[in-house]
Amino acid sequence: MTNGPGKIDLDQLKQAIPIVELAYKLGLEIRGRQARCYNSQAHSNGDRNKSLGLDVTRNRYRCFACGEAGSIIDLYMNIKGVDLSQAIKDLAEMAGLSPASYKPSRSYDYRDAGPLPDVKPTTTEDDLDLYNRIYESFCLYCLDEPLDDESRSYLIGRGLSEDTLSKRFIFTLKDYQATDKHLKAEFKLDDLRKAGIVSDEGNLIFYKHKIIIPFLRDGRIVFLQGRRLDNEEPKYLHLKRPVQMYNLDTLTDAGKGKRIYICEGIFDALILEQSGYRAIAILGAGNFKREWTELFKGQDVVLCLDNDEAGRRGIDTLTEMFNLSGQGVTIKELPKGIKDINDFYLSL
Repeated sequence: MTNGPGKIDLDQLKQAIPIVELAYKLGLEIRGRQARCYNSQAHSNGDRNKSLGLDVTRNRYRCFACGEAGSIIDLYMNIKGVDLSQAIKDLAEMAGLSPASYKPSRSYDYRDAGPLPDVKPTTTEDDLDLYNRIYESFCLYCLDEPLDDESRSYLIGRGLSEDTLSKRFIFTLKDYQATDKHLKAEFKLDDLRKAGIVSDEGNLIFYKHKIIIPFLRDGRIVFLQGRRLDNEEPKYLHLKRPVQMYNLDTLTDAGKGKRIYICEGIFDALILEQSGYRAIAILGAGNFKREWTELFKGQDVVLCLDNDEAGRRGIDTLTEMFNLSGQGVTIKELPKGIKDINDFYLSL
């Protein structure tokens, strides 16, 4: 594509300066391939955990807290506060696509502000941070074209809005082979196994489960679940790591004394959130850990698990856990014949 001042080729320009290098030059606080978001005032925690993911494969960025995303042109425009024409002109000069020459070794000196964090994972980094970066790299690679028609139709049919799908970064794994190759080019196979995203045999686990649902915590992706669209089992597949709760940030945002619904499934929690309630999904009552009750201290907890025998047993178990921690709960019973919260809303 040729456009902008002096007929600059925009496709060439978008790849001319590495995204990590430009972010560094623009003054963003960087660690590896994460940066503190320039839109941090829109984050509830000021972007304490660096939510801006830098996709070095496609030379793009995306914030997993506020949703800001784009190319190096967008990054420059948003940080510098200039219009498109000025951004193209400035970046073209920096990249040497105009008479002014660009000397990265002078304008981007690693020694001036300490070494630039290595974009490759190292064995000295904290395991959890490494896993987060693996999940974020996986999601960034796939998020440019989030959902195919089949996946979107299914999710909308479950009552989820386009706004919810976008805000929660739900996407379709469209090219299994390319994504598998991308991860293995970026990370060590043993680290991918430890992160639970590839099998013991070394294959990306989300082969049939093409709808991917990221779990976000303070702007970082901490867990992943996949959903398949045929009638085969298991319908859901999550990382080969201990299960985490979905939408845990709602506890931080709620404040003490607020009502929090605990559901089993992610779609249940999302439907409740769409309807103005605060909800968390635990991915099955058997996954709830006794120590998690401490996270709900001071909240008005409502248990709304699946309306089946397993769900009723789960309610008994969770009620006991909360009671032992000195906290009572309320139980929300669903009408007869309604399986879960998602079914309840679809029946209205």
